[in-house]
This record gives sequence, C-alpha cells and structure tokens, in this order.
Amino acid sequence: MNGAGGRRTSTAFSARGVGLGTAGVVFGALGVGLATPILVYCGVFMVAVFAVSCVWMLLSVNTFVSRFPYARREVTPHPLTAGVPGTVTVTIQSDGSRSTSWRRAVTQSLDIREQAAAELTGGMGTKASVVRTETSLTLTYSLLPAKRGRWPLGPALVHTSDPFGVVWADTAVGDAELVPVWPTVIDLSGTAGALMGHADRVVLGARTPSPDDASLRDYREGDDMRRVHWASSARRGTMLVRSDERAGRRPATVLLDLPREPQALEWAISAGASIALSVLNSGHPVRLLGAGLNPDAARHLGEHGTEAGRASLLNQTVDLVPPPSAAAATTQISRAARQASHDASHGEVIVAIVEPLEAEALEALVPIGDTGRAWALVRTTAASTEASRDTARALRRAGWRVATVATTSDLTAVWTALLSAGEIE
Repeated sequence: MNGAGGRRTSTAFSARGVGLGTAGVVFGALGVGLATPILVYCGVFMVAVFAVSCVWMLLSVNTFVSRFPYARREVTPHPLTAGVPGTVTVTIQSDGSRSTSWRRAVTQSLDIREQAAAELTGGMGTKASVVRTETSLTLTYSLLPAKRGRWPLGPALVHTSDPFGVVWADTAVGDAELVPVWPTVIDLSGTAGALMGHADRVVLGARTPSPDDASLRDYREGDDMRRVHWASSARRGTMLVRSDERAGRRPATVLLDLPREPQALEWAISAGASIALSVLNSGHPVRLLGAGLNPDAARHLGEHGTEAGRASLLNQTVDLVPPPSAAAATTQISRAARQASHDASHGEVIVAIVEPLEAEALEALVPIGDTGRAWALVRTTAASTEASRDTARALRRAGWRVATVATTSDLTAVWTALLSAGEIE
C-alpha cells in the first residue's frame, strides 16, 4: 500500500450522542408546550452540543484526510508462508504543512487499526503496537497465516471521535491488498541426494544414458540456438537442446494430481512443493506439472539461482484450486503425464503425487515406469484404501517405485523409506 490510497469514511452516533440529541428535542418540545423557559434552554443547549459535535467531526475528518495524505504498508516476509509468522507495518505520514504542536495533538488523539482476513491471523485477533511521532502514526502487528492462497489485508482504519463522545468516524487509509501465502513446506533436502543419485545409477537394458542424453530435450520455439546439442541432434534426427547447461544436473518433474477435498488439496500441494524444493536445493532444475498449472508455460526452474527458482515454484502454487470434477482431474493428470513421459525418455526424474487413478490416467503414467526413474506417492483414505492399492499395484507393475500415504502420515518418514527401500505400502 503506497500513496494516499482511498479515503472512505463511515460515521455513526454513539449511544451518548443519540441520547443527547433525543433528549434535546424532547426537552425543547416540553419547554415550549409547558411554557417553561428552563426546559427550552436545556433542549437548545443539548441540540447545540449535538450539532457542534457533528461539525467538529466533519472538520476533523477533512483536516486529517488533507494533512495526512501518505500511507505505506509493508508485509514481511512477502509472500508469507502458511504456518510461519509474519509482520505488518502500516505508516501514516503527515505532509508537514502545519505546526509541530498541531501535528502532535492530532497524532496523539487518533487511533489506528487494520483489517485482516482470518486466514492471515489464524482466526485470532491481532495485537498491535502504535508508535506516535509529530509527523506519523505507525502500526505494527503480527500475522500467522493459516492457509495457502491470496487473502485481503487492509485498509487501515483511523478512528476519531469528538470531545463529547457524541459521534465517531472510521476513515479508511490506503487500499486493501491481496497478500499471497505460500503453502507449508517440509524440509526434505536430506533426501534429494538419494533421489537424484539413484536416477544416475539406473541402467536401461544394455544402455545407460550418457550425461548429454540425460540433460537433453526436444527443441521448443524460442529456445536459444546456442543450447542446441548438434551431435545428438544429428544422431537422433531431431533437434535437441540442453535442458541444463551444467553437466550432471539431471532435471526433475513433480506431477500433481490435485484432490477435491480441501484438506487433501493442501496436503498434496505441500508435499509436491516440498519434494520439488528438495530437488532444487540440491542444485538440480525442477518443474511442477498438473492441474491448474499451464503445461505450455512449464519450464524447469533453477537455472537463474536457487532463490529465484524457489520463489517462482512456490508462486505457482498460490492460486491452485481443486479440479471441478473427477473427470476433469483425470484429464488434467493424463495431459501432464503425457508431457512428462516425453522428457522422462531423455533422462528426467519423475515424481508423481496422485489420487487413486482411473484407467486413462494410469495408461498415461505407465510408460514413465520403463525409464526406471519414476517415484509415486498414492494418497489413501479409509474410503479409498482398495482403490489406492490397485493404483499402487498397477504403477509398480509398470516399473514405478510407489508408496501409499495418508494426509496424516509423516511425509519425511514415508518419502525417506520409499527412496531407501524402493517401495512401501
């Protein structure tokens, strides 16, 4: 939030103000009716106080809006991560056009608070500290985001009231913004060496792919011609480019089959992001493919540095939503699997996080198992145990290494066991 932003004001009369105005009218009417001057004077005085309070409030709000035009909000870190605390600082700055004593009086009399979505506060109220200087009001408070997504924050509200407590006003300062929240990430960095190292030791039949073959993919429009591997292109009869410039950095793809249940959806996204980040942190390029992710725009991340790749990967997960139907989920994972299958034949490591699968999706995933570099986590529930086992068995027969896992399972333990033992159930 920068600049003056929107200035919307809501006003209301306090119980005291309603009582004062009503009593003034009643006393005045009774005084006139009973020909009692004292009642008339009291009524007129009450109504006068009520009117003066309203005028005072109008002038105060207008003066505040004109004299405190600058507002700034800083969210740290940005984006936030679910389950990780963050801090918000809101500063409302004076233009410095009035005297020091006047500005000090105004800043001391104003109260400031901020509106935040429950998803950003964990459903709890925020405890803010306010620092007042001669030229500014600064509000600082903590956030504890509870859920991945984009959630509204702001605007800041400055509360003012007249000296008699008759009328009050809340003036919105700045605009609301949607704050992105990354999913919860589990540290799996200790497992990436086992995953990528195993892939380098795989022997396919009588031939082990060379480092060049393992890092090549088909040419795509817009690729840098300097990355074309001419020797392999001539040998295979099609133009191939290096998917990574540095030898030994085998790429990986994480396939996401998103569930439709909210809790399972967050688990799947968190698991996929955690595995992808472990690969990225080990120095290998990685990408996410699946529902809600544009397959045409999918690129391996990490070529421009781990931090940039990490931010890009997590940004892809912020807006993911469940598929509209089971049929749509099958179509989306099948499309992603077919794209991954093509690159898997050139040495890419594939990790799939899937629901119990329909025949169409299984058919798309089966060829990837032939590469010997395919791992899968199949989510299971009490209602889908048999279907999950059927999916796991089908993938194992195709050459995948598979574990069935519940959303309540320890992902670190399951993933480590799968990489160590090959397959678990």
